[in-house]
Amino acid sequence: MTFGERVAAVHLMQRFVRMSRILLPLYSSLVYKNNLTRSEKRKLDRIQSVYENFHANPEASQYLIDSDILRLIQQVYTTLVSKEGESPESFFAYNAFIKESDRLIAAWDRQQMN
Repeated sequence: MTFGERVAAVHLMQRFVRMSRILLPLYSSLVYKNNLTRSEKRKLDRIQSVYENFHANPEASQYLIDSDILRLIQQVYTTLVSKEGESPESFFAYNAFIKESDRLIAAWDRQQMN
């Protein structure tokens, strides 16, 4: 991987993590809602499309940014899709995702300020 390819991959990873920090909590609130409006159903479908079509190796985030954030994102999404969101394991995975994504975003924001 060339330096330019690595920079582009890290940039893509940053965008995906920031997007997931917004989309996964929204998805979580919608997936457990009983009666969705047409607009909410459309949002739910679009979020599902994002995660169903994103095929990254979870080891990529470990290699690129020294974090297991992709594995956490996949784990949270899979749990939400299967609607096992009430289990202790899913609660732990969701909290781990929130904590790690917040840590990464704060680090990236500090880098941009320098």
